[in-house]
Amino acid sequence: MAATAEVVHVPPQAESATTLRTIVDLVRRIMRADVTSVVSFSLAEQTITWRVASGLQAHVIDDEHPLVRPITNELASRAIAANETLVLEGIGGSDEFPAQEFPVHAAEGIRDMMLTPLRARGEILGALIAGYRSPHHFSDDEKRQMQDLAEMAAIALDNARLLETVVAAEKIWEQTFDAIREGIIVHDEKMRIVRCNALAAEMMNLQPAEVAGLSFNEAFGRLFGKRAADFHLPETRDVNSSFEVQTEDDRRYLVSTFPIKHPDGDSVSVVTWTDVTRLSEMQEQLGRTRRLASVGQLAAGVAHEINNPLAAITTCAEATMRDLRQTAEIEALADSHQWTYYMEEIVRQALRCKEITRGLLDLTHQKQAKREMCDVNAVAAQCAKVSVQRARSDLVEFEINLDQGVGEVATDEAIVRQVIDNFLSNAVDALGDRGGKVTVATIRDGDRIAIEVADSGSGIPSKVLASIFDPFFSTKGPGKGYGLGLAISATLAESLGGAITVESKEGAGSRFRLWIPRRAPEK
Repeated sequence: MAATAEVVHVPPQAESATTLRTIVDLVRRIMRADVTSVVSFSLAEQTITWRVASGLQAHVIDDEHPLVRPITNELASRAIAANETLVLEGIGGSDEFPAQEFPVHAAEGIRDMMLTPLRARGEILGALIAGYRSPHHFSDDEKRQMQDLAEMAAIALDNARLLETVVAAEKIWEQTFDAIREGIIVHDEKMRIVRCNALAAEMMNLQPAEVAGLSFNEAFGRLFGKRAADFHLPETRDVNSSFEVQTEDDRRYLVSTFPIKHPDGDSVSVVTWTDVTRLSEMQEQLGRTRRLASVGQLAAGVAHEINNPLAAITTCAEATMRDLRQTAEIEALADSHQWTYYMEEIVRQALRCKEITRGLLDLTHQKQAKREMCDVNAVAAQCAKVSVQRARSDLVEFEINLDQGVGEVATDEAIVRQVIDNFLSNAVDALGDRGGKVTVATIRDGDRIAIEVADSGSGIPSKVLASIFDPFFSTKGPGKGYGLGLAISATLAESLGGAITVESKEGAGSRFRLWIPRRAPEK
């Protein structure tokens, strides 16, 4: 026995349903049938659906309650296979047509029926059915009439199917329109908004229905601010254009407008925008990187050229100091004129210049990182221990929080140490004479590892935070640093396949993190 499908509700389109209902009523009168109906088939879903019916007693079928059954029953199978009108006699009372294979008509007491396939564009869409509760002789004239009426029903059913396809496509388009994560507004020639998508309405803190009818100028101001509206709105009229808008909260959007002309003379304009803040930041960072690369190449050349004269200056100054100490008289004369002090200062400043040029070479040298298993927790703890010994114990408190899930990581231990040492040195310097707390921590985040150094110092002003990785930029004051430590650390982090991030607020300390990937060692 075939399984009985659950009745599902598929609301048909009112106009096409009215046409089909008129046809089944007409068939019932002309054919003097007890029950007439139009069914449709869905081969994809393997279902047969009673669209409309006339004369049913045991079933209610209307616009809100079509009847859906599996296509496995005998009625559907015979209808799909038929090329012409079929006559089925003795439904529910014979071995050929058992009641369970015709559950709907058997429940209505139908004994005999005539079934004509509905075809359109070479495809079978369904069937027109006339049923009788008492024995009925089907004449050739009735079969011809049924065929003629079936042609009308086929056209109506095909139109209904096309209409449903269009409605479904419209629903999909509406869902897609609202799902697009770009703002979309459509306005008419009078600059009145005729529709917008969900994101556009959300950015204005309105519902889409509330946006319709607004002035586009007003909406633009709500979206991007009055300053942007005053500057850009003249560009959005009746021309294809694309421009970048920066809002008052420093977000950036790429706005595009294009008009759509209709044959009847009316037209609308579509305005779309997408958030390119992150892209702009990346482009700016790329520009800075390129400029630094150019400066770095120049600095490397200068460093190599300066090293030789510096070596000569240092050697000559040291030789002069030895000569000044050859006799007591010369040494006393040198001391009285501070020549020894001058020579010592020359050596000190020459050595300082050599340290700067060494830093420049480290900054520009593309060091090839190793890939060896490294215990990150052990490295972080050892760096912290060395920093504790260097710092004043009465001013600086150290706290170490190691994530035991970090384990070993394939990276370059020497580079990691150099970066963490720089973080710790900066953290201690940031505390100054007031003292405070330095925290060293390791964190596992998916496929990445972070080694973090935080301090409770004075923090970095927001206006200079973006410059701290620039070469020779320092917040420590004269004589306390060359401004190369973080620039070199950033270069080293890149060689590890990682990066450095910083969080800082003036008066609330800073938090530096070295992010490195977890990966297998290279062979």
